[in-house]
Amino acid sequence: MNRYEIRYAAIGGQGIVTAGALLVDIAVEVENKFALESPTYTATVRGGPTKVDVIISDQRIIFPQASAIDFFVCTGQKPFDLYKNLIKDDAIVILDSNLVKEVGDTRNWKLYQVPLINETKKAVGNVILTSVVTVAMTQKLTNIIDYQNMLNFIKEWAPRDFLEQNIRAIEVGRSLV
Repeated sequence: MNRYEIRYAAIGGQGIVTAGALLVDIAVEVENKFALESPTYTATVRGGPTKVDVIISDQRIIFPQASAIDFFVCTGQKPFDLYKNLIKDDAIVILDSNLVKEVGDTRNWKLYQVPLINETKKAVGNVILTSVVTVAMTQKLTNIIDYQNMLNFIKEWAPRDFLEQNIRAIEVGRSLV
């Protein structure tokens, strides 16, 4: 792995920016990789399209902007329409099957259409934990971070009262893909 680009896109308030921060923290603090995140918010912070780009590399990152997305997760039609432009032809793409209905040309994407938000609400009880579900899906499909490192980091990061929900969110994310 030289440089791997990840984009998470959603509706503001779904926890997607937290997912980017978590992924970067695990990559940098636990795995000693180079990583950065670059969130983008629209004028409507809650309810508006938002995204976070994450770049992870085993070498110093010279150009801090995403230019060819290897892995994309999206939980809304409007964010999909706005932020799909840099997805590589052979990227792994996860779309919320209930919220992204018009996909168009999928090129050679490895496409997963899963009820991400509904499953998070149903199985975990809180849509904010979409962040942990998303990181778990990313880990499973890319191995960009080690599973045990992710699990240990989440156990330390999660508030004690919500530890079980966070562990359940990891299980949900891994089972969705």
